[in-house]
Amino acid sequence: MIYQMTEFVGTKVKRAALSLRAKLVMPDAQLIELVRSGNHDAFGELLKRHQDFVYRAAWGYLRDSDWARDVCQEVFLKAYSGLPYFRNECSFPGWLYKICKNQCLNLLRKHKLEVEAEIVIPAATSTNEPLRLGLQKLIDELPPDYREAIILRYYDDLKYNQIAEILGVDIGLVKIRLHRARQILKDLAGDIKDEVL
Repeated sequence: MIYQMTEFVGTKVKRAALSLRAKLVMPDAQLIELVRSGNHDAFGELLKRHQDFVYRAAWGYLRDSDWARDVCQEVFLKAYSGLPYFRNECSFPGWLYKICKNQCLNLLRKHKLEVEAEIVIPAATSTNEPLRLGLQKLIDELPPDYREAIILRYYDDLKYNQIAEILGVDIGLVKIRLHRARQILKDLAGDIKDEVL
């Protein structure tokens, strides 16, 4: 009985703490206004909040951890200097993603590299190296819009509405791109089944 009471009280305390934390966490728009008014610590909070997302996006394009870190730094430098011009027409993460994408494409153009797009395969199949490499090749063959949707959905594990917001398109278009990309991958998978099995 005492254990049940303690568990009940502990659950209530956890819920209250989470509720209080949610109220204390400032939305991005409020932090942006603080940065614009000269509070540099607020930008540090924005950086902490979004750095993992920007790194994953950069790595998805470049597949090189050093380059992804360099691009991450460039993205936040550009974001900081461009913050006075940021309008709330898109979300802050969407804006960061666009900066990141442009930085990655510029870097790839500059070095004239052919980089295969890669997604992380679920743990159940990640031990099958030939299958993983085969899937990477298939994803590389997708048109850029489809490849980008696949990376955001399956590598970054984003929901349709988040992908739509980041790419600046309707949610219906995201669903179409993902459906067509999966169909292309399914059709192309027949070509590699014999190779990897």
